[in-house]
Amino acid sequence: MKDPVERQDAIDALNGEITITGRANAEAVREYGNLVADRIKRLPPTLPEPLTDKEKRIFLAAMRREEKICKQTDEEFSKESHGDSLVSVCKEIERKVKGALWT
Repeated sequence: MKDPVERQDAIDALNGEITITGRANAEAVREYGNLVADRIKRLPPTLPEPLTDKEKRIFLAAMRREEKICKQTDEEFSKESHGDSLVSVCKEIERKVKGALWT
């Protein structure tokens, strides 16, 4: 999993790490810092892209189908089950996806 970082925090951290010793070095360090800051600014966004309405409907339809299969499986193996039901796992997946990708 990637570790999302705010762009400005990365730039601030970079600027805090740059130490300038000597006049000739100072300009080169500033130029390098600006180059890195520009690259940080061009990075893609760290937040997930929200789903479109069509994607939401497809996801929910797929989850309903999976939930039916999981319910049948839960009923078949209920005597052997010692953990969470598969239906509850489906509901958790749906909740997490909605929390992350719904707007």
